[in-house]
Amino acid sequence: MEHYFLKFASFCVMTDVHFTLDSIVDAAKEVASLLRPGLPLLLYGEMGAGKTTLSKYAINALGCEEEVTSPTFTIMQSYATQAGPLWHVDLYRLEEQPLDELGLDELCRGTMMIIEWPQRLGSRLFPIYIKGVLSVQQDGSRMLSLEIVE
Repeated sequence: MEHYFLKFASFCVMTDVHFTLDSIVDAAKEVASLLRPGLPLLLYGEMGAGKTTLSKYAINALGCEEEVTSPTFTIMQSYATQAGPLWHVDLYRLEEQPLDELGLDELCRGTMMIIEWPQRLGSRLFPIYIKGVLSVQQDGSRMLSLEIVE
């Protein structure tokens, strides 16, 4: 796993994480270390890139003791972690819907949040968030580009 960091205060402003499926647990720990209440991770990537798998391992890395499942059909799933409450949201099955109509802006204020398929939120997003773009490389490895967007 390779990664490159630019640090600002206690947050990583930008990082690229290159990993294989064998090292996804380490990549997920990097992701988990960035999660904070009020700073949601908006995770972009093509179908099959590994967004849900990476999310599951990140939630586990935060000390979640319950089984982490895909929220594809439930849309939202909450978890109690050692770091605090976390919502895992998968918007794939929704048509474009404004952030405030889903209540995610309110919910995010006091909890950590990972949102898959955030393009379904339209153009109005959170005032500050982590943008994660996950892509599959030609050799089957993954590249996760993370940046804080204000």
